[in-house]
Amino acid sequence: MGVFSYVLTWEPVIQKEDGKPFYRLIADALERDVAGGILKPGDRLPAQRELADFLGVNLTTVSRAFRLGRERGLLEAVVGRGTFIADPRAELSEERSFPGNAGGLIDLGMIHSLYSQNRLIAETVKQVSRRIGIERYFEYDEPYQGISHRRAGVRWLRQAGLSADEEEILIASGSQNALAAALMSLFRSGDRIGADPLTYTGFRQLAEMLNIELVPVEGGREGMNPEALSRLCREKGLGGVYLMPECQNPTAVTLSQERRQALAHVVGKEKLILLEDDHYSFLGNTGLPPVSALIPDRSVYIAGTSKSLGPGLRVSFIRAAGALRQAVARGLYNVNLTTSHFNCEVAASLIESGMADRIVALKREEAESRSRIADELLAGWRMSGSKRDYFRFLYLPDGWSGREFERAAAAAGVRVSCADRFAIGGQSAPAAVRLSLSAARNREELHRGLGILRGLLEQGPAAGPLFV
Repeated sequence: MGVFSYVLTWEPVIQKEDGKPFYRLIADALERDVAGGILKPGDRLPAQRELADFLGVNLTTVSRAFRLGRERGLLEAVVGRGTFIADPRAELSEERSFPGNAGGLIDLGMIHSLYSQNRLIAETVKQVSRRIGIERYFEYDEPYQGISHRRAGVRWLRQAGLSADEEEILIASGSQNALAAALMSLFRSGDRIGADPLTYTGFRQLAEMLNIELVPVEGGREGMNPEALSRLCREKGLGGVYLMPECQNPTAVTLSQERRQALAHVVGKEKLILLEDDHYSFLGNTGLPPVSALIPDRSVYIAGTSKSLGPGLRVSFIRAAGALRQAVARGLYNVNLTTSHFNCEVAASLIESGMADRIVALKREEAESRSRIADELLAGWRMSGSKRDYFRFLYLPDGWSGREFERAAAAAGVRVSCADRFAIGGQSAPAAVRLSLSAARNREELHRGLGILRGLLEQGPAAGPLFV
């Protein structure tokens, strides 16, 4: 142990094991002391340099131990304040927020579709149900769906700015199903995929289940950095990259045309597979074409209908060409055998009749109204997001961590999602939260929930529950 003149808030007892790196031994000691009650939620750990001095190791060793502690869910870092023992009750699995409004909370956590247009979907369901031969909808359909369904997919992708031939279209049971099939078909255990440091949790969890490593690619307000992606291809041997160019979840960042072109160039140069998850282009904030339009032979483009039409449809259109299409088609067949013929018929009818366009227009209108509420109530606070986005990413003032704000908001009656939920690669998350604008049952409830959050922001982290 080193010679020091300060009192440490934690003095770990290291139990050595042959062949185990010292940073892991530190993390193991941390885990033992948390489990044994020696360290409790909210306890502050020593500064990393002080602990390195005490243990007689270099700073990098302690930094790696703390990073591993965060990955195990034991620690949370608060910028400017230090590192603390995490509250094990703060479950960071996004689906724990489902269903919305449970327990009387105003739900600004989950990103829902806007449900007020469901009556229009119901009308189409009734029309499809009255057609002669409805019995056929409950039989096995051809594995890659009928030509009329794929033709509807071509039209659906065209409104997003992507041209496709009918034979390039595959249909999945929702975008999560499409992502699962793509990962299983195109990657293997141990492969590495570049992704934004804060990434959609559904994709992160799929990758974890398949033992595919997600490598964080630095970016910023303009989104993923092409130079960083290129460098990581050389350093980490990436095989693919996952992008949400339009309203990235959770940061609400949208890629510029120049950034899309630069990333497409890297995909082609490094021979990556691009997985493009295009959930929100239907909102029409930019009208920019997808990255896949720039590099069609190396991309798998996924356009869901959950947020734009309704999640109950469980229909997502995939555009892939050549060997990529063949591989994903095989994956879909082995996972699904076939996608629900009835659901595909409803989705295709909505698209071909123009009803889908009407629904999208109404959702845009509602999303824009809700966005105005957020921009007005949280004016002066730093947020990212555009005029019709379904959510905002709120950067918190000094003194807050994302987890602390999430807990304080819940105590005040509002559910939000802290940035820690979305971090990959052991990265420290910024002090920020994602605010869903679409989950509240109506604009009045959204207004009330955002008003509560504004009160918390104004009073600071020492504030107790606030009700308005």
